[in-house]
Amino acid sequence: MKRYVATSAFAAVVALSTVVGASAQTEIPAELVEAAKAEGSLTVYTNVDPSLVQKLGDAYTQAYGITVDIQRQASSALAQRFMAEHDTNNTIADVYYSTDRAFHDDGFEKQLFSSVEDVPGYANWPEEAKGPAALTIGYNPYSLVWNKDMVPEGLKSWEDLIKPEYEGQVILTDPRSSVTSNQFYKMLHDLYGDDFLRKLGTHATYSQSAVPGIQQVAAGAQAIYAPGIHQVVTGLVASGAPLDESFPEPSISSNNVASLVAAGPHPNAAKLFLAFLMTNEAQAINNYDGFSPVEGIPNTRPMPKILNVDPKEAVAASENIYKLLGL
Repeated sequence: MKRYVATSAFAAVVALSTVVGASAQTEIPAELVEAAKAEGSLTVYTNVDPSLVQKLGDAYTQAYGITVDIQRQASSALAQRFMAEHDTNNTIADVYYSTDRAFHDDGFEKQLFSSVEDVPGYANWPEEAKGPAALTIGYNPYSLVWNKDMVPEGLKSWEDLIKPEYEGQVILTDPRSSVTSNQFYKMLHDLYGDDFLRKLGTHATYSQSAVPGIQQVAAGAQAIYAPGIHQVVTGLVASGAPLDESFPEPSISSNNVASLVAAGPHPNAAKLFLAFLMTNEAQAINNYDGFSPVEGIPNTRPMPKILNVDPKEAVAASENIYKLLGL
């Protein structure tokens, strides 16, 4: 991972590197494939764009004949459902695939998730994109998203969010929805200060997650969304939505990470699914026109500069940030 000189005391600027050939096809043991096929199905809990996860599930089913049930909710609701099922010994999920890395790490410490270190392909995966708790399958640097019919001149900087002409036309991810959202607003506060957040709060309404929020912008109900998730934008643009986006620097990255649910009813199908997510085929689906941890994947982009914002510091600052935003 390349590192750059910090521009302030609150975080270091980093560029997430990619590794040539790291997704070279790892041979998957025949015993694992047979055991997964014997289980026959798999349930994925996710907050990722449902059309994207459906494409991954369909490709997995085509490759192995194993059906995939995708259960998608916003981060906080998904975590609450998962924990309620765990607490009543009624675990349904086999794979937890989300952008809430803090939940994955915390869940691993609480033994809710199993180690991914013995998943085929783990050894060759980029070091910065793996750990015992989860595999990073795609990078999602936050973006600015706008309706091209309403903002024909486009946007370049986070500071554009508080321009007077956009008052009442901005929709934001609710900072109370996840730790990653807290990190985004902590970044804005550290970059631009109290007054920026106060003005931003007067301009904005809020969505619980990027999917419905960006859909509102695509429909013309609002002009601008932040922070945008590129995978959601590309799916809507492919359907004809009048959206465009930019990637202001610095930003933070809300990455797609996958974990194995310790009490999941289909452990072999789950392990095979994570191995599949590291293949070139799945990387091309997951990161189409986006950002893969590995080089050589068709139709992917280089990463912008990213800030590391400590999640614990972001949570500690959250009440002050909510107050500044008027929440």
